[in-house]
Amino acid sequence: GAAFFAARGLITGFSKMIELSGQFQKVEKGFKSLAASSGFSTKALQKFQTATDGTVSSLDLMRQANNAMLLGIADSEDQMANMFDVAQRLAGALGKDTAFGIESLVTGLGRQSKLMLDNLGIMVDVEKGLGVASSQLTDQQRKQAFVNATMRSANILVGKLGAETLTMSDNILAMKAAVSDAAAMLGDTFAPAVIKVSGWVTTLTGYFSDFVKKVNELTGRDGGG
Repeated sequence: GAAFFAARGLITGFSKMIELSGQFQKVEKGFKSLAASSGFSTKALQKFQTATDGTVSSLDLMRQANNAMLLGIADSEDQMANMFDVAQRLAGALGKDTAFGIESLVTGLGRQSKLMLDNLGIMVDVEKGLGVASSQLTDQQRKQAFVNATMRSANILVGKLGAETLTMSDNILAMKAAVSDAAAMLGDTFAPAVIKVSGWVTTLTGYFSDFVKKVNELTGRDGGG
């Protein structure tokens, strides 16, 4: 019994790592394809990690980067890195984590949602400085004008925050992100072994069930009450 439950616990843990690894591989494949089509370099992810001080797991960072590239809100990897950095700093100032900040900024820019941007304290006035009404612009021009106005406002806000200083909370987020990345790597490494062990556990489960049934029969607890 002890061996069965111990093995089951190990399988559960490894299964979660393998599932995480599977998600990582799918998202990474999409990220590489989108990055290549967007003209990003192979060091794009590293730039995003540096911009966010390692406070977001690679999986979540690539998800948000994929979303941003699909929405077409960044012209270059440097611009996207700046967006992520700004999102982190504004979110931190409001007591939120980096992932929340990036999602709010990316979604706000992509959907031109002032409500989402308000999560980060960003106020946007697209008409100001354009010289023409936004209704006179094409959809693409209106989208670009919104991005420009948003980032202009966001960078002004960040400038008021002073020099960036990582907090204990940031260090904890970085640790969690590192653990998540390691788990994805381990899941990929241990997948073949877990498949074999899971078969052993299935067999052991059958033996354990037969054992319990025999004990119940011997003690008169055959299910009849």
